[in-house]
Amino acid sequence: MSAAAKPFVHIVLLAVKPSAPAALVAEVERELNALAQHIPCVLSARCGRTVTQRGRQYTHGLVVELQARDQLQAYADHPAHQAVLAKIAQITGEPSLAIDF
Repeated sequence: MSAAAKPFVHIVLLAVKPSAPAALVAEVERELNALAQHIPCVLSARCGRTVTQRGRQYTHGLVVELQARDQLQAYADHPAHQAVLAKIAQITGEPSLAIDF
């Protein structure tokens, strides 16, 4: 990536169910925060629980920086991403919300 190029950003909001097991929620958080260690095109990944009520039903946010837009599909298809998606499905009560730019 050239010095002038900006990373491609993928943002996801998750609505974790209050009844979701705390250990599984913590595991998902750890795995999301470690995506850059497992997926080569991921420059950084950061997940956290909201500290305000402004997110309405969304309890967690994820920000992923990719090297380029054309790597979004490779990221989506990567086994590490697919594995954590399966766990996310177990703890969320509503569809996630995503935006990419």
